[in-house]
Amino acid sequence: MDVSAVILAGGQGRRMGGRNKALLTIGEELFIDRQIRVCFAWSDDVVVVSNDGVFAEQLRERYRVTVVSDTYVGEGPLAGVFAGLSAAARPNVWVLACDQPFLHSAAASLLYERLKRDNSMAALPVLNGRPQPLHAVYRKEAAESAETLLRQGERRLLTLLDRISWSGITEDEFLRDGIPSFFAEDVDTPEDYDRVRRIRT
Repeated sequence: MDVSAVILAGGQGRRMGGRNKALLTIGEELFIDRQIRVCFAWSDDVVVVSNDGVFAEQLRERYRVTVVSDTYVGEGPLAGVFAGLSAAARPNVWVLACDQPFLHSAAASLLYERLKRDNSMAALPVLNGRPQPLHAVYRKEAAESAETLLRQGERRLLTLLDRISWSGITEDEFLRDGIPSFFAEDVDTPEDYDRVRRIRT
């Protein structure tokens, strides 16, 4: 497919005590190892956005990944989305956060098909009535709208949805395709981490 995958790993993990969430584990596997493995099963072009030079070098040594840093450092996930979309080699890009241990390539494929069907700029999960701009599939051109917002001083990722056309897929649609509803669960706090480790996959 004409797709890339982007993992955002540039956050500072403040609510996790400054820990690099990509290095948390689920079972015996690091989040980042699990994500790269699943992403490479979906695309041969995988990009990781990270501002940690040591971590970036370790990834380059272990995997055939492209690692880039934020152009707009410290400007949050919108900046990460811009950096990742800009670095992606393919026209359609699966974008997810490094703190999502249950990423699901079948969900990405369903989003990709919806993107193509609707000819929209992005396809997002809409879970519990809320659009999820991460674990979503974007057209690479969405980077232009993201950069415009960043230049205007905007940091909120959800604001991007006001600037681009997008399609949504509800949890019922994912479940009909056998995709568990927890695929986009993320870890922001130690409590979140305890919760996701109790999920049975």
